[in-house]
Amino acid sequence: MDNDNKPIAERLAEYAEADVLPMHMPGHKRNTAGADYLSVPAGSVDITEIDGFDDLGDPRGIIAESERLAASLLGADEVLYSVNGSTSCALAAVTALCREGRPTVVARNCHKSVFHALEIAGADPVFIAPPKTEFGLWGSVTPESVRNALARNPDASAVILTSPTYEGVISDIRGICAAAHERGVPVIVDEAHGAHLGLFGVFPEGAVRCGADVAIHSLHKTLRSLTQTAALSVSGDLADRAEIRRRMAMFGTSSPSYLLISSIDGEVRSLLDGRGSSLSRWLGAVTETRKKLGATEKLTVPDLAKDPAVFAADPSKIYIDSHGAGIRGAVITKVLRDLRVEVEAVYPYGVLAMTGEGDDEKTLRRFSDALFEVDRKIEKREPAVPDKTVFIPERVMNAREALAGKRVRTPLDGAEGEVSAGYIFAYPPGVPIVIPGERIARESVLEIREALDSGIRVVGLEEDSVLTVEN
Repeated sequence: MDNDNKPIAERLAEYAEADVLPMHMPGHKRNTAGADYLSVPAGSVDITEIDGFDDLGDPRGIIAESERLAASLLGADEVLYSVNGSTSCALAAVTALCREGRPTVVARNCHKSVFHALEIAGADPVFIAPPKTEFGLWGSVTPESVRNALARNPDASAVILTSPTYEGVISDIRGICAAAHERGVPVIVDEAHGAHLGLFGVFPEGAVRCGADVAIHSLHKTLRSLTQTAALSVSGDLADRAEIRRRMAMFGTSSPSYLLISSIDGEVRSLLDGRGSSLSRWLGAVTETRKKLGATEKLTVPDLAKDPAVFAADPSKIYIDSHGAGIRGAVITKVLRDLRVEVEAVYPYGVLAMTGEGDDEKTLRRFSDALFEVDRKIEKREPAVPDKTVFIPERVMNAREALAGKRVRTPLDGAEGEVSAGYIFAYPPGVPIVIPGERIARESVLEIREALDSGIRVVGLEEDSVLTVEN
């Protein structure tokens, strides 16, 4: 039988037995040791909101108590759980705080969910772009860029940014919040990839304790909660908590999975009971692995915290750069896959390995051994030059107008100068290259082509054409 025709459950069972090392999400890494809540048979606890089990949309009992525990863990005034991932948290926070027709200061490297939320809200995005690192990754958003944007847009509804980024780049949240709060503007931080930050002082400081009014955490990405689980933290008086709660219920399912809810609760209680011991073990294993990988000859594992464009970095994200070797990321991915190692993402000249709380010395030793094997096998070629271009396309109309108008299919190679009528982004991580209403520039076409040539999935293309606004 063709693999695509097999039942998904059968495919999952086969994959579980294949002994593939997961250097990707979720953070539990299929390791249930010390996390008994992950081993409960799904069917036996699949219930609805019956007596004694509270209601995620209006929690007043056991879910409310668990959320209070999460608030004490994260250092927030209030925490709301999500079983619709960080996406529903972003939709709720942005639409609750950003006003139609008013400017919102937004980092250009935000996740697609933020752009979708801005579209729904009808807000007027004012983009700021962080600089690029020496390896062509997005760097840190600076307080100065936020302060300047707010000076030009004193009626801004909010400031939105991603920290840490997919690759672990952290921005100066404390400084950014100070700049925004001077003008009474709330700050929303998409901390989806940094739910572990700041907990018990193990990893770098997190957004909540740095003053973020709203922070969004994907508990499954690095911690030991099931995929699709997230939390939204609210602190201070600038964010309308009642409206955020209403929007969370609006964008969340009315039939939440108690299996997912219980995994959030289990992870929160496990961290509180262990006082972060599992995080310390994880960081120790990552630190040792990073030291070892400094001996690679052709590949480079940079310490992004030392890059001039970076304020701070999360060491748990291991980015492997191959510009110096002139080797495509897709080649590295294939060799690693042959060694039964699956990474999180592929880049034109690099790959991203994501570690999590479920990793230990054994799993990371296996990863480093595999990467040294890749380093030996690959043949060095002419070095490639990292693309450090920082470019924001011209906005011709707002997203709603572009999506509501008549749209036509335009070949990608003939799309330069046309106005996009859709979102185009490489996935992962889902940062838009072009959004509806923006003029497609030469730089955008080149970025799309580079992604395609590198074997990276580009969403928004159909048969090498894009949706554009009819002239």
